[in-house]
Amino acid sequence: MKTKLFFFITVFSFISMIVGATATWTQQASFPGPGRTYPIGFSIGTKGYIGTGTIGTSTYTDDFWEWDQPTNVWTQRANVPGGPRTEAISFSIGNKGYVALGATSAGGLVQDLWEWDQATNVWSAKANFTGASRLWSVGFSIGTHGYISTGNSGLAWYNDLWEWNQTNNVWTQKANLAGPARMGAVSFAIGTKGYIGTGCVMGSNTFKDFWEWDQTTNIWTQRADLPGTARTFAAGFSIGNKGFIGTGADKTGAPLKDFWKWDQATNTWIQGPDYGGGPIRDGVGFAIGNSGYIGAGSPNANKSNPVSTFWQYADSTCKISPVISSDPGSGTTLCVGQTVYVNASGGITYSWSNGASGANITLHPTTTTVYSVFVTNANGCTGTSSITLIVDTSCTATGVSSIYPDPVQATIFPSPFNQSATLIMTGTGNLEQEMKIFDMLGKEVRNVKFSGQELKLDRGSMMDGIYLYKIISKDQVIAAGKFIIGKL
Repeated sequence: MKTKLFFFITVFSFISMIVGATATWTQQASFPGPGRTYPIGFSIGTKGYIGTGTIGTSTYTDDFWEWDQPTNVWTQRANVPGGPRTEAISFSIGNKGYVALGATSAGGLVQDLWEWDQATNVWSAKANFTGASRLWSVGFSIGTHGYISTGNSGLAWYNDLWEWNQTNNVWTQKANLAGPARMGAVSFAIGTKGYIGTGCVMGSNTFKDFWEWDQTTNIWTQRADLPGTARTFAAGFSIGNKGFIGTGADKTGAPLKDFWKWDQATNTWIQGPDYGGGPIRDGVGFAIGNSGYIGAGSPNANKSNPVSTFWQYADSTCKISPVISSDPGSGTTLCVGQTVYVNASGGITYSWSNGASGANITLHPTTTTVYSVFVTNANGCTGTSSITLIVDTSCTATGVSSIYPDPVQATIFPSPFNQSATLIMTGTGNLEQEMKIFDMLGKEVRNVKFSGQELKLDRGSMMDGIYLYKIISKDQVIAAGKFIIGKL
């Protein structure tokens, strides 16, 4: 039987943001549910969510869909409790998503608040909203607090602001929006500031004003009006210190496709490329990393024939150029169960297709598998890279060289270390051995010959970083691993 020991692969994901690159819209996979108006939408990590809303012109739904940014694949999740509903609000805090208010097909206007746990796919009831029940309101989150404002109950329009505390599950009323009461507005948050703009009062005014609320002072301040057409039922989101508003309906109800970017630092708006899906109203928007997304909505003034299309807005171009290298002499094919160390760099967060996180992962594949990593850098720029690990099913990895009767193990302590560490070997006796050290590009940076079961390892000229090593005896690799110098 053929045997192999350890295999190293380095995946360096170099991600760059091209400053001033042309903003673009790119169509993504449509969500599998029916087209709809007035859905909820939010994001958690690298995943986006769309659910509930009105199918056709009068049928409500409670379905809930998850979109995975790295794979562009939609998956249905547990339905939103409380029955089919429309014109609700949503926001996310950490790895939890929230849906509240709106109208249900069974009970009319509701005041419930539901929490969805991304890890368990389970919904749980939270404290009911303590303001007046309503629909067509807005929701956003800042830190561990969620916010609801504006809306219409059928008899009244609102400009009140309510804060929900995730820690104690308590609602508190905050300062009213300084602008007029309204429904069909758009909202998002940037840092400790919340923003509400546009909207309408049915049969009266359609707005283009834009307001900022400071969480630390509980004060509203008017900012520059949206330069485009006054509108209602638009979509919005924020990326970094920029806010975005687009699509919606003008005062006649006709759908719009223009799209605008607001700079928090300068309080100025500039027009971006028109929404890629054409004129649309009553859709939903959210952001993941440096990209924004708008989905669903209707292309008609009468809100008929709603769509399930989904488009990505990129304010800058992000590209991953992976460089893949293997430990010299290891080859490119693995045995079943062979240990593989995979590393990705170029970002600050890493999400792998097998559910792992972090720049470095250890794998033991038993079949040929493609592993993908989704990387976000300090600028919020994102990208994806993947590698294929080919597994030869005719051989099995033992992890132990046949030249030694007992299992061989190698341990470096401490790791990470700053100046020196100790390599401790077991199962080798006093035979001659060789330690080869490689950087993450696969370049050999040190070669040390020793005998016995301990070796003092000095950093010497090695810089801070992750290093791979293999221990060789009698021309066979008997152990392998990695260690870290300094703080990553």
